[in-house]
Amino acid sequence: MQFHRIKSPWPRRVLIIVLSYLCTLSLARVISLNGEGAVYFGGKYFGYNLSSVLLFAVTVWLLHRFFLLKDMRLRIMSSIGGILLGMAVVYGGYAHYANDIFRSVSEGILQLFLIMGISACTTPVCAELLQLPGRVQAWYVGKQQVQPAGRFYAFIERRRWVYFLLAWGILMLSYIPIFLSQWPGNFVFDAKYQLREVCNNSYSTHHPLLHTLLMGKAYQFGERIGNVSAGYQLYTLLQMLILSSAFAYLLFYFYKKGVPRCVRAGVLLWFALFPMHPAFAISATKDVLCAAFFLYYAIFLFRLIVDREKFAWYSYVGMILAGVLLGLLRNNAIYAVAVSGIIMLLYLKTLKSKAIFLITLAAILLLHSLCNRGLIAYAHAYSPDTQREMMCVPLQCMARVASYRRAELDPALYEEVCMYIQEEDIPGYNPYLADSVKNNANERLLRSNKLNFFKLWAKIGLQFPDEYLESIITNTLGYWYPLNQGIYVSADIAVYHTLIETEHEILKHDYFPLVTGYYNYLLYHLNYRSLPILGYLFRNAPYVWLLVLALLWSIYQKRYGVLIWGMLPLMYLGTCFLGPMAALRYIYCLIVCTPLLLHSMIHPCPQQ
Repeated sequence: MQFHRIKSPWPRRVLIIVLSYLCTLSLARVISLNGEGAVYFGGKYFGYNLSSVLLFAVTVWLLHRFFLLKDMRLRIMSSIGGILLGMAVVYGGYAHYANDIFRSVSEGILQLFLIMGISACTTPVCAELLQLPGRVQAWYVGKQQVQPAGRFYAFIERRRWVYFLLAWGILMLSYIPIFLSQWPGNFVFDAKYQLREVCNNSYSTHHPLLHTLLMGKAYQFGERIGNVSAGYQLYTLLQMLILSSAFAYLLFYFYKKGVPRCVRAGVLLWFALFPMHPAFAISATKDVLCAAFFLYYAIFLFRLIVDREKFAWYSYVGMILAGVLLGLLRNNAIYAVAVSGIIMLLYLKTLKSKAIFLITLAAILLLHSLCNRGLIAYAHAYSPDTQREMMCVPLQCMARVASYRRAELDPALYEEVCMYIQEEDIPGYNPYLADSVKNNANERLLRSNKLNFFKLWAKIGLQFPDEYLESIITNTLGYWYPLNQGIYVSADIAVYHTLIETEHEILKHDYFPLVTGYYNYLLYHLNYRSLPILGYLFRNAPYVWLLVLALLWSIYQKRYGVLIWGMLPLMYLGTCFLGPMAALRYIYCLIVCTPLLLHSMIHPCPQQ
């Protein structure tokens, strides 16, 4: 027997045991940051209960499977995803519960070990998830080949547009109960400020003008008939129709691609019954209509980039309209369209395809600019607070330093900071919300003295780079932190009514008490947080990490069409990172794309 050829499995087994225990210790350390009141994962004393034993056992099993992998490309991509997740857990925990990441060199070294420990579990989890689409694809393709029988399906196949109408009708009907329960709609978030502009006939571009005018026209019609509530319901019904039509178009696309009926049924039920979608369907926030046209535009792009479909002229027209309306309904969306469009332009192979896409993209940007200018002229709108909005991230960075490190900051620099930020607002600095800082910032000085503002921002940043990083981390925490979150990070689904304080007030009426208790329990009282599994789907993190996973998978499988298409949601997410807080409604347009994102990883690669 040639003993030198025998490879002992024991070093690997010992390494697996050590890494698994390090993972358990690391999570225990992160959880201990929660304090005595923690209830997640068994509370502060994680190692004192069965959960730690289960985590250890699962990590051993996952690492054993990971070390048996032969595919080095898979190992690398899953390691990237696992380390990113580990960093999110560790740095997110320190930011959220301690509000202090870079305490000392020794704490920084400890955090590296914690990341390594958490990654011992998250890396093999990513490996399993990256392999899952390939395992499902055979079933998916097999189901696609099964042709349904019967006269009804034959009729639908001959008149495919009927499928779209049926899906649209079912979805619209599914939103009627919550509409009747919260009639004439869920008047939330910025709606009262927008309708106040309508009542005062003083419009601004702070919120998308198209959205303000749509609500305003419905409200003004109500004034003419003597019932503003009845008039306002027209806006809610219009929003329900548009959103449900976007969902129906996605189902129609799936039908044409032969997606299995059970999958389409699951998508239909998710859009129809998952409480987030009915609640947003009747909520007066610009994010809902933005999500509808984002989904339309994403489907057109998917057909063009991933499916390599040869578009007819009307498909290009639909894509242009979707892109223009998307930009008009969310001020930051047009930047995502432009940047992702440039990346897609570089990706396209033939000169003809590049030229056609360039014309399409140019048409979107030009028409958006013209329509936006036309709306401004029509409403005689003014443009307030543009610099405060654009500079909310650097303002938040400087406010953190001025609030937390006042004693170490040079008095001259502090006085200069107070020229841009109200001094009385500095003690009220909120790590999760920039509104308390930016709302009263010196708009005039930011406009006229922008260069000096950036010099000041850079000068303070060189002295306190840790605080700047922590400011950005805490402000975006809600998008990527996978564990427990606080109210500013997660509480953004609500059912309530905000008064606009005018002569003609919108009044709610409950026409369907049977469902009112259900939706009030979940949404008004925020009890959706306590729902196992389903409660987690009301948060930003799962959808953001799904996008990251899809991009990693596309690189692993060399499906670069999916990667390039993914630039649209990624660029949009990037614009949200520059915003004042991490709100669920801000990325609702990414959430509605979830079925398309999952489909991108499962459907077969089209032929070249």
